Amino acid sequence: MILRRFSVNRNWSLLFCLWFLFLTGGFARFIGSPGIMQALRLNALLQSKQSQLNALRGEVQKLQIEADLLENNPSFQLREIRRVLGYASHDEIIFDFSRTE
Repeated sequence: MILRRFSVNRNWSLLFCLWFLFLTGGFARFIGSPGIMQALRLNALLQSKQSQLNALRGEVQKLQIEADLLENNPSFQLREIRRVLGYASHDEIIFDFSRTE
């Protein structure tokens, strides 16, 4: 009776260990299943990459609007040229708050 009980407990323990290895991805190289832990990690990575993609799409849209303005709007072109080159228009006032010691 004790031997049979020990054998049943051992079988359940072995089955539990195999099930645990399957869920965690221990058999991934043999059966190709990534396991639950790896699937959760991959889902988190997917969410991260999708949020990065959305941020980059917003930035691309903003840059596309700026490019359209630079191509079609002469006043925006002049303002951007002055900003990049550091020039001021004849009707602009420049305040210099830098210290020269």
